[in-house]
Amino acid sequence: MSKRPRPKRLYLAGWIIKIILIPAIILLATAFQVRPVAAPPSVPEAAAFEAPVPDLAAPLVSFAVYTPTDQPEPTPTLPAPTPIPISAEDQVAATAVSFTVDVPDPLPRAAGLRVTPTVTIASTTTTPMETRISTAKPVTADVPILMYHYISDPPPGSDRLRYSLSVTPANFDAQMSYLQQAGFRAITLEDLYNYLMQGTPLPDKPIILTFDDGYEDAFTFAMPILQKHGFLGTFFVLTGPADRDGEEGCYLTWKQIATMSAAGMDMELHGREHVDLRNRPNDFLVHQIAGGRDSIEAHTGRPVRWFAYPSGHYDAAVVRVLKSAGFVGSATTAYGRTHTASGFFDLQRVRINGSDTLEIFHKVIAVNP
Repeated sequence: MSKRPRPKRLYLAGWIIKIILIPAIILLATAFQVRPVAAPPSVPEAAAFEAPVPDLAAPLVSFAVYTPTDQPEPTPTLPAPTPIPISAEDQVAATAVSFTVDVPDPLPRAAGLRVTPTVTIASTTTTPMETRISTAKPVTADVPILMYHYISDPPPGSDRLRYSLSVTPANFDAQMSYLQQAGFRAITLEDLYNYLMQGTPLPDKPIILTFDDGYEDAFTFAMPILQKHGFLGTFFVLTGPADRDGEEGCYLTWKQIATMSAAGMDMELHGREHVDLRNRPNDFLVHQIAGGRDSIEAHTGRPVRWFAYPSGHYDAAVVRVLKSAGFVGSATTAYGRTHTASGFFDLQRVRINGSDTLEIFHKVIAVNP
């Protein structure tokens, strides 16, 4: 069967398509020339590189630079970072991750360099080692707080109370001599407070020497004898008699109080006057407590934080005013020698009587009386 002749219009259309499309395709191919990505030059053993565990003191990033001829160039030298000190309490675990990044080359292959950075990332995990720090505070303290009043010979005709409250200078000197030879160390109420509240150590065989009322013989007898044996004392003074210039040699004057404070004695408050503070209005308590504190601080330049209840009498209102005035504790006249952190406003003491012999004194201050 003979072929059917093609229509002349189809023949012409085919040639038109060839004449238009072929040049268009060639132009598009030229304009958007797509070069096949050449295989990267071979890097011997680069693909099988396994990064060792990094040295934490060495640079964490290194660059390997290769030329188009695959010949390795020297690795650029980077300044070593300052090593980070690692404390002995820490354990550092390091892991290394290595990978190769092929940076796109904007220049023709023949002219550019192929930079293959090898990045080592060291991840550190810091695990503090378990450190056992004892935060336990002592529960109790067995520290005798001795309570003295007069350190002088009672005048003729004195009543029984005056004799009871009076320790002669000779007997007081013998007592201090015994304490010194037995290895006792005189501390302050502040030392006791720091021990029970913060665990601050105390010396062996601590003892606290307190003197009530602020009599003039505290300056003439008590302080010189304390200094002779290397001890310090805590003196609870009345500020009213000091305002009246010591009341004719019966009580300490402000000059004597300031001198004792400068000599290292601990000058604390017994009140403005020696009166019962129970069942008193708030204004009266503020005058007796805050007013007396301000007077001592003004004359000594040292803070006043401790109080002794006159005759040992007090109630909840007295404690409230003491706390609001910045006091941290107060001493009673009740017998006892074991103290706790919750009992600073009812501190017990050991009374020393004028009739106590040296043998009785030994028993009074013994660890297990």
